[in-house]
Amino acid sequence: MKKMKKIAALLLAMAMVMGMSLTAFAAKTGASIVVKGLSTAGKQTVKIYEIYRLDDNDNLWQPSDWAKTILTSPNDLNNTEKIASLATAVTDTVCIATQKSTTGTVTFSETDALKLQAGAYLVIATDEGNQTVYNPMVAVTYGYGDNNLIKATTATVTAKANSYTITKTQKDNDEVVAVGDLIPYEIRTTIPYVANGTANKTLVITDTLTGAIYDANKADFTLTVGGNKVENIQPVVKKNKDGFTLTLDSLVSVINENAGKEVVITYKAVVTAVDEITNTASSNRVTDENGEEIPTIPTENYTGQITITKVNESNEVLKGAEFVLYRINENGKKEYAEISNSYITGVWHIENEDGLVPTGAGKVVTNDNGTYTVKGLDVGTYYFKETVAPDGYSINATDVSGEITKTEKDSTVEVKGSATMTDTKLTTLPSTGGIGTTIFYIVGAVLVIGAGVILVAKKRMSKEV
Repeated sequence: MKKMKKIAALLLAMAMVMGMSLTAFAAKTGASIVVKGLSTAGKQTVKIYEIYRLDDNDNLWQPSDWAKTILTSPNDLNNTEKIASLATAVTDTVCIATQKSTTGTVTFSETDALKLQAGAYLVIATDEGNQTVYNPMVAVTYGYGDNNLIKATTATVTAKANSYTITKTQKDNDEVVAVGDLIPYEIRTTIPYVANGTANKTLVITDTLTGAIYDANKADFTLTVGGNKVENIQPVVKKNKDGFTLTLDSLVSVINENAGKEVVITYKAVVTAVDEITNTASSNRVTDENGEEIPTIPTENYTGQITITKVNESNEVLKGAEFVLYRINENGKKEYAEISNSYITGVWHIENEDGLVPTGAGKVVTNDNGTYTVKGLDVGTYYFKETVAPDGYSINATDVSGEITKTEKDSTVEVKGSATMTDTKLTTLPSTGGIGTTIFYIVGAVLVIGAGVILVAKKRMSKEV
């Protein structure tokens, strides 16, 4: 009987030990996965796939059926080539969960429909806007608890991009601007992920302008990272003001707290005297296979031009006509343009209260072809006022207008307008001492004689009466 009691006690003890072990191993569920460092530029999609879990006896790591042909042991999780092969082999049928994010972080935790276990999972992130391409990641969701027993844990992985992009856009709707105008620009890129031991912890953005300048006093520069404004980082303006460089090294670190956050730069450039303005941006994180920076596709803006043609009543062109150019502002006032070397300077003068042309208005003179072209203008209606007529002609007091419009044909863009003014000849006066003077003398003499005859006739008539 005593032996039976001892056996029973031993069996109970064994059952308790086994029960505790089973309880410890049974805590295989309850794992979670946190993916951070995703781009904040648009929606990012994250999918997870189970790679390894413990077998039914909790003794061995067992690969999922879809991964068996690629993995031979858990050590393969350190092999980047095999992880890449797993990423190629996955299909939606073996995906166990999907999440989308615009904040840079997603979390997969246990729900009624999702039971993450202690094990390993493949994490695939994609950018719906195709601005960021991510490397496949592995999340290991197990650790060791009391008595060195395996337990489910939370795995945190940082999304690692294998390539980054940079984009540049201009924000003028019709792409046509005038000299002196401010063109709004926007640059977008991403803070890179940096692994431990990485020597390159830099991020430099270079902006290049043609046909415009970066004036720090007018640029209205802003920088946001992950939607938050950054005040203490400013661009370094290039020597000729044809762009700037912006160093963001302070935002890049192995801690990767900013990894994946979108960088948005906005500023304005001042248009100079040109017909076309181009702009590009580049980053030391966007390079070709030789390490050379790949600039963005150039943005394009244009300035317009308008041509005045002076003719006479016979439609013959007239040289030497002088004009000023003006426009009507939003208050209905005339604004006269300053002009230098055929281009407006960007300075406009409001008409005088007495209606006279203000000092500073640019005067232009028609050439041998009877024309003059003013450049550097935006689309719209412009007026020419004649201030000096060609020799032998009277000034036309009626101003003429022309409209600058933008037309596109194939790959050609034209921004042009025109106006035509007709002058009338002055009345021709005969030269002194010529036949014309004699005619005047004769006519005068006839008038005098006629008057005398009439006077004599009146006197005779009065005597007869």
